[in-house]
Amino acid sequence: MAAPLMISANPSMHFGLLEAAAKELSKEELNKHDNPSSSTISTEATLAEAKAEEAATAQALNFKYESKNLDVPVVIVTSEIHPWSKSGGLAIVASAYAYNFAMRGHRTMAIAPMYDDYEGAFYQCTKSFELFGAWHEVRYFHHFQEFADGKGCDYVFIDHPSFRRPGGLYHNTATNEEYSDNLFRFALFSLAALEVPVSIDLGGSPRYGGKVTFIANDWQTGLLPVYMVHRHRACGNYNLARCLYVIHNLGYQGCYPLRLGIPPDQFDNFGQLGLPFSAIGDLIYQYPEHERTYEGDTGETLNLTKAAITCSDRIITVSPTYADEIRTAEGGFRLHDFVAARSFYLAGILNGIDDSWEPCTDKKIAAPFSSEDMSGKVTCKLALQRKLGLKEDETACIMSFVGRLTSQKGLDLIGECVQWLMEDHKDGLNNVQLVMMGNGEPCYGDMLRWAESSWKGRVCGYFGFSPSIERDIIAGSDFFLMPSRYEPCGIPQMCAMKYGTLPIVHATGGLKDSVCSWYTDESKATGFHVLPLSGDSLKKVMFDALEIYFRKTEALQQLRARAMEQDFSWSRAMDEYEMHIDWTLGDPPFYGRK
Repeated sequence: MAAPLMISANPSMHFGLLEAAAKELSKEELNKHDNPSSSTISTEATLAEAKAEEAATAQALNFKYESKNLDVPVVIVTSEIHPWSKSGGLAIVASAYAYNFAMRGHRTMAIAPMYDDYEGAFYQCTKSFELFGAWHEVRYFHHFQEFADGKGCDYVFIDHPSFRRPGGLYHNTATNEEYSDNLFRFALFSLAALEVPVSIDLGGSPRYGGKVTFIANDWQTGLLPVYMVHRHRACGNYNLARCLYVIHNLGYQGCYPLRLGIPPDQFDNFGQLGLPFSAIGDLIYQYPEHERTYEGDTGETLNLTKAAITCSDRIITVSPTYADEIRTAEGGFRLHDFVAARSFYLAGILNGIDDSWEPCTDKKIAAPFSSEDMSGKVTCKLALQRKLGLKEDETACIMSFVGRLTSQKGLDLIGECVQWLMEDHKDGLNNVQLVMMGNGEPCYGDMLRWAESSWKGRVCGYFGFSPSIERDIIAGSDFFLMPSRYEPCGIPQMCAMKYGTLPIVHATGGLKDSVCSWYTDESKATGFHVLPLSGDSLKKVMFDALEIYFRKTEALQQLRARAMEQDFSWSRAMDEYEMHIDWTLGDPPFYGRK
């Protein structure tokens, strides 16, 4: 093997990382009604299956905006991408970016860490980077996947031992704690990703070159625009490139101590990143005094999301309302002032869903149906009741929830309503069944078990996750509950509407943007908004929904028909992305704060 290319960074001191306090949700699951999918790494997904899925779900591309820069390649940098790695919705969205930018006509590359051995990914080269006081070799693997008409995507996987962990992608599932070296892992990933367009001939094809559009996603790639500005553009490189930073959830920011240890024995965390001192102001966030943890604590941290917001050429969030919310103290998670300062370069684009969510052609549900003929939805309801052990009754109204079992998703509010929903007379509107499914915090798993055991045959509490059951729930339910405290975009409510399952959502983020409320305009309504968010408000909206279901049949049919006609395609979303790429390429690059 040829000797690896050595890429130098600033000299730095060696130190041990402190274990970060941030924790992600556990993935405990129960094998109850089906075999739930528990792996955070999609090792079972073969490339053949992925290609078949792409062909099966390929959208009838209907682009309305004509891009002025189709000749500029797009490079998607993400910490996870379906079908190779997945811990949440980011993997699905990144995969959609790769497919749709390629089908649009861009030369397209997607770069992700290599968490496992991937079939069909071929070794390209090895490079070395100086980081955290040592040299680190990374290996690059490449797979080209063709979609249609000669258009496809170059998938590049960056391999390093730090990425290969037996637990989750970002945290140890056994201890439910973030990996203590995540700052190193994703700094190395960002550095290595920036080398691909300008220095690697993928599969013998010409290099992408320095004029590309990077799409960086969430805190794991937050250092990419920082390295671009302070290491590359400062040396005359990547002046023609631009970086769009996509915020999928501002609640996760990538925060790490600026200094490790207690004075006077402290080590400099910033000095390990290979950045010039001029970059420190972009990375530092200082917590207010009342949030500091010990006497002498300066509150100074390295915040990767704050740095990306400061250094990127444009900031995109995953819905217009969420773009507004993150500029407020309530929704900005302490970064609202930094986001607001760059409002001119901020936009929100609602995510799309793929065409596999189409009830008239869906072969994975019990029976197809459409807005003109809803008889198949009754078949789906009866099949769902049989599968989950509920009383088979086509006249019953099924309300459902699918999602992470956390306070953010409003599970505590649903818990407040369960007894009322099951036992209250509700003016005769009491033929109700409830289905809840998800992974997450054990206390909410206990709530699911309590509800099912208390009202057996009317409630199913499924602590776990199965994609097939998720689809059955969406197809067979009548109302879909999403009382999230905040929701950057949300995908389930859009899928539910395509199946005539009316969403009951908190008026926040993408939920507000995608669902037109019955209380705002009955003639345009596709669901219901809960506002203000509380247990009593949720009960009130549930009651109104039940009244429409049992007593206003014509209004119910109109609601379902409008919901099923909504356009949530990626074609719509990609038109907006292309506009922002054109505007960004038309602007001068960001060279750092003066």
